[in-house]
Amino acid sequence: MRVPLSIARVLVTLPLLGCLEKAPKEVVRHQAPAQVKDAHPMAPKDDTCASTRTSLALAEQAREALGQDMLGAEIAPVLPTQWPPKGGGLEYFVYRSEPLPTGIVKSEIRGPTERIHFATPGAKPLVESLGNAAVLGVEETAMRESLNPPQNHVERAEQALLDVVAGCRSLDEARSDLEGYLEWVEQNPLQGRDLERRGDTLFSWLRRR
Repeated sequence: MRVPLSIARVLVTLPLLGCLEKAPKEVVRHQAPAQVKDAHPMAPKDDTCASTRTSLALAEQAREALGQDMLGAEIAPVLPTQWPPKGGGLEYFVYRSEPLPTGIVKSEIRGPTERIHFATPGAKPLVESLGNAAVLGVEETAMRESLNPPQNHVERAEQALLDVVAGCRSLDEARSDLEGYLEWVEQNPLQGRDLERRGDTLFSWLRRR
């Protein structure tokens, strides 16, 4: 049987149309890997922090800033100048102890007499005189020395605060070390009550459970 010429042309054209319809799908499949290849990976998170000084070095610089006025002076543990403390400054308050002419060794505690301010941990200290300081009370020197917490507890607490200010530790990470501030306040009640009032945000945070 002979097929008419017009029908034969249609039969020949249909397979070609099928090939043309498949072509775009094949192009899409080949382009997909190229898109993945050109994608930019997310930059890794930078967990570095600003280098921090040691608490001992900072305290020594504060003492040097007082110079001759360091005679009879007692520098309390360093406090933050802002809350939260990260990125802020630091300050020391200076108290003075004067022996009383009594049979028992007693001292009159005054202060604070000076404030030593660091705008940042790496800045130069600025000493500010606070004028006539109030008498905070009288204490027995021997009893105070026996009650004071180990010095390494206080140094660890101050170092923890410096780390937080520099962004090297979070407050929660440093909390156990910062509790050395509470020890110092409890064992130095005359200066401690005044210092806690001046650093109320730090101590309020520490006393929350």
